[in-house]
Amino acid sequence: MPVTLRQLRYFRAVVEHGAFSRAAERVHVSQPALSFQIRELEEAFGARLLERDKQGIRLTRLGRQAHEQTLRILDEVLVLETMGKRHDGGPLQMVVGIVSTLSAYLLGGFLERLHAAPHRVEIDVREGSSPELVADVLAARLDAAILSLPVGLLELSERELFEDRFVLAGSANRLAAFRALGETPRPADAAQSDIGPLLTLAEGHCLGDQVLGACAVSRPGEVRRGAASLGTLAQLVAGDEGLTLIPESAALGERATAPGLHFLRFAPPEPARSIGLVHRVASQGEPWVDVLAEAAAGAGAALATAAREAIAADGTGD
Repeated sequence: MPVTLRQLRYFRAVVEHGAFSRAAERVHVSQPALSFQIRELEEAFGARLLERDKQGIRLTRLGRQAHEQTLRILDEVLVLETMGKRHDGGPLQMVVGIVSTLSAYLLGGFLERLHAAPHRVEIDVREGSSPELVADVLAARLDAAILSLPVGLLELSERELFEDRFVLAGSANRLAAFRALGETPRPADAAQSDIGPLLTLAEGHCLGDQVLGACAVSRPGEVRRGAASLGTLAQLVAGDEGLTLIPESAALGERATAPGLHFLRFAPPEPARSIGLVHRVASQGEPWVDVLAEAAAGAGAALATAAREAIAADGTGD
């Protein structure tokens, strides 16, 4: 019995989503139809690929090997399916994900540079969290994603684009009190001082976890997690509700809508996140990778330069 691409796509979906029901929803078929195709696939292999337990599904030893090969095969099929589109002389149509804590600030400069690039690339942008974007790149729903590195998956290539440093954000009065703690304020002081509280994004946001790591938070009472966006955080701290850490890429954009927002740089080494481009290994060497990377890196560098100049000129950031 031959193995079909449909079976491999369904198998990938089950492994990715950890349940037959969620996988069936993702590939837009009924659960019985998906289960039938998986049984057919296992019959073709002559052995079980998946086992079910109370926690969901689990790959067998053969299943792990089959899943690795499935990802390689479907990547190569994607290259074949899009080969004509990528070499017909017209603009290249790509689907690119950008992590939601960066997209609103990076997108303008990113698109401007793409439009000026010698190789025309037109993109459809999808926002999401880093785990969502990684899953979509693996499943070929995205050609690439711009997010925080490292991702650390063998199936994906990573390319660093720019360093996005964190600055302390708050009202002018609260930052003045924070500076009084010493000549070289550190991120950990933001969580442990009485000037706070430290506010950050809700559970599930990588940026929130990065802030907690940078501030060496060890006690839950030192931080308040609940905001769903950087915009909400900016409004809260501009209204003197506490302090937060904001990436340079977002600093000027958020101050435009929250005039009471001020910034303070930390003593070196400053905390930062590394922003990079990830794509499937099968896309390595494609010309569009360089086009996307150069445009995003240029846009990120411009954001950082503008933020550093503005913060240096700000009375709270001298």
